Amino acid sequence: MMLQAAAGETQSEFETRITAWLETARHPRFRKPYQKMVFIPMLELLGYLRANDFRVFIVSGGGMDFVRLLSEEIYGVYRENVVGANLKLNWENRDGMPMLVRQAGIVEPYCDGPGKPINIQLHVGRPPILACGNTDGDVPMLEFAAAAGKPYLNLLVKHDDDEREYNSHASAELAQKTAKTRGWTIISVKEDFKTVFAD
Repeated sequence: MMLQAAAGETQSEFETRITAWLETARHPRFRKPYQKMVFIPMLELLGYLRANDFRVFIVSGGGMDFVRLLSEEIYGVYRENVVGANLKLNWENRDGMPMLVRQAGIVEPYCDGPGKPINIQLHVGRPPILACGNTDGDVPMLEFAAAAGKPYLNLLVKHDDDEREYNSHASAELAQKTAKTRGWTIISVKEDFKTVFAD
């Protein structure tokens, strides 16, 4: 349904529509703009990494074009450093003007599960040395970091604070089991996050 909704839009029309939506949309539970629904510890980690000369990328199962509209303003991550689900595009002429037009389909592989390391290789060209995930779909990305034969750090966020955020760690049981077995670092939102979202 989401693919059909955007089909036929030019890339420019899509970006204008999403930007306008973000100006007024509010999270249904927390009643905040989505731009404010960002983990403070995540921003602190990104800042620390940049201060120490790391190049930071976002790898998401979400729509790459959507995340790119948020990445620079919210995360300080350049648009070109966002890897995600990639919608098919055509190069077309409309009224004598050449433009990109969105199509009803995803460029395979989808950027989740086994598709994450493939998309990282296609877009970045090397495995991460620090990878952070929070779902079962992130396990292959974390494995990619661990299998590179270089020093690495894998972090898995456990969503277990239903008061300040959500308690959804049950949907990441494979990731938690794998992290425990392989000695990856598990971070508890409830126990390890002093602050979750900005006030």
